Amino acid sequence: MAGKRNNSRRIPKEEIVTSLQERISDRKIPPGVKLVEQDLSKEFGVSRTAIREALADLENQGLVNRKPNKGTVVRKVEPESLLEIYEIREVLEGLAARLAAEKTRPEDWEDLKREFGKPFEQIVKNLQFEEYLNLITKFRKRMVEKANNRELSKYIDSIYAQIRIVQRRVIILPGRIQKAIHEHREVLDAIIEGDPDKAEAMKRRNLRTARAHLKQYQEWIL
Repeated sequence: MAGKRNNSRRIPKEEIVTSLQERISDRKIPPGVKLVEQDLSKEFGVSRTAIREALADLENQGLVNRKPNKGTVVRKVEPESLLEIYEIREVLEGLAARLAAEKTRPEDWEDLKREFGKPFEQIVKNLQFEEYLNLITKFRKRMVEKANNRELSKYIDSIYAQIRIVQRRVIILPGRIQKAIHEHREVLDAIIEGDPDKAEAMKRRNLRTARAHLKQYQEWIL
């Protein structure tokens, strides 16, 4: 665990949650590790009450288990649970794509349309996995934002924290990003065209194929 921060401001709970989310998702804090309130309190320079609130959020997201008198431990997400989460994600993000197609104008997507052209092809050709992940994350966030449905956004964000745990490993599977570039372009084009049915169908197909890759290689990556 990193040392105590020297902060002149009080760190918001959301910032603490995000920091711990990223560490857990990137396996910098692996499953089974205990999160000690006192250590986190010193690191972030906040009260133990604030840390408990942050850990409660992580528990709601399915990233940790909290047990009375035993503390908080990073949860190991089982393969069956992740596959079920992908099924839920298909429905939720499919709806987000539909709403984004209904509520936006083509000019809202001009920057992403450019980035999904030659720059995206170069990223895939060079197997620049981090850049690839950054771009599709940007697209997902824009799509959810433009869906303009706060409750839907909450549900998507809550399950995406668990998806991050395996996302980096899914995109390096054989042939995955080469196939996914076409899937993401189809979703984006349907949204720009203002075709809600097609946008939802394409997004759901994109996540079904991602789930199929995960299921096929789960013994190697989970």
